[in-house]
Amino acid sequence: MLKKRGLWWIFGPVVLAFVMITALFLAPFSLNYLSNKDIQKASVSFSKNVFKGESMKMAAFSDSKTKYVPFFGSSELLRLDAMHPSVLAAKYKRNYQPFLLGQAGTESLSHYLGMQEMTPALHKKQAVFIVSQQWFTKRDSKWAFSQFYSPLQTVNWLRNIKTISATDRFIATRLLEQKQISDNTFYARLITKIKNNQSLSGTDQNLLILRNRMLVREDQLFSNFAFSNNWNKQVEPALKGLPKKDNVSLLEQEAIRVAKKQTGNNKFGIKNSFFKTRVKPSFKKLENSQSHFDYRQSDEYSDFQAVLQEFAKEHTDVLFIIQPVNKKWSKYTGLNTKKYYQSVNKVKKQLKSQGFNNIADFSHDGGHKYFMQDTIHMGWRGWIAADTKIKPFFEHGYQETNYKINDNYLSKKWQNLMPTDTNLKNFK
Repeated sequence: MLKKRGLWWIFGPVVLAFVMITALFLAPFSLNYLSNKDIQKASVSFSKNVFKGESMKMAAFSDSKTKYVPFFGSSELLRLDAMHPSVLAAKYKRNYQPFLLGQAGTESLSHYLGMQEMTPALHKKQAVFIVSQQWFTKRDSKWAFSQFYSPLQTVNWLRNIKTISATDRFIATRLLEQKQISDNTFYARLITKIKNNQSLSGTDQNLLILRNRMLVREDQLFSNFAFSNNWNKQVEPALKGLPKKDNVSLLEQEAIRVAKKQTGNNKFGIKNSFFKTRVKPSFKKLENSQSHFDYRQSDEYSDFQAVLQEFAKEHTDVLFIIQPVNKKWSKYTGLNTKKYYQSVNKVKKQLKSQGFNNIADFSHDGGHKYFMQDTIHMGWRGWIAADTKIKPFFEHGYQETNYKINDNYLSKKWQNLMPTDTNLKNFK
């Protein structure tokens, strides 16, 4: 008896702790409370935990007080100057507030997986998607995939599959190319089934339900960690300098005043701090350094198609914004603008032919003064130009969609198609 009691004092606390932790992770209630201020900070935090997680995004998109809407993009979203969409919406109390999803490295595959955690926020709702041609490189550029990937995304994607589609099989193939997934026996086994057009078994589904509960609890515990203070440090100060009236002409005047002050140390119209730290140290080496850049052939076109399929599936009313490049800078670095514009035409063909007609194409505006904040990102007057499309898009409210998805855009033929006028016209 004494021996048994001694064993209990040794192992009992461990067993009890395990039971308590398991109960905590499987509990049917939320483990955290997210205030309006928490959500506001998260909307401009660029936190990887927020991007990879579910709880913060769903709290934002379920907020009855503030109409948060997803703004998908990459590094351009980080340019929180006075004319940024988040700042303008907050200043003028618009009928929407951007929730920014993306930073450097978040391309279409990462966005597709992130969407699996927020389908209610997409279903018959509005969204903005900012396209960067720099995603469409010849070689696979998923160098940042691991930074934005979470198992919860994969679990939600697998659970969302009802009937296996061409997009599901394509995504399965792409995921198995990623080391984080191919090295995980559990996920690799299930995803291989999808790739081979084999439905998941009842046991598979039950295991996914259990794993989902565990991962959701983990997300609830850690999603509000590592928040930045961008709202207080960047958004709030920017609000004070804007005109009291929501007027394009007044905003243009303010944009020119600010940009003129911040771009005096170079001839490219690049923000002084960016030029000093990112350009000047390698300035001579950068001359003609982009002469070999080519965005016309890339597997990214099919990853982008998966995103379009998800929007179509959820009947999301989407505004697509196509960014320009800094014209003076592209001339210095030798970027072939003809090839660049062909890549833009390829994206637009893919959008328009499937009914995605809300396109704000600024690809030819990179030479306008104070339009670009740096070499490839809009700022100041560029954000104002974007705002002339964003503001009415949300004022008009959700519009019924009529998308016609073409699975041929998932093909190698489309990825490798040279986008001449003739080739684009003939592609079906």
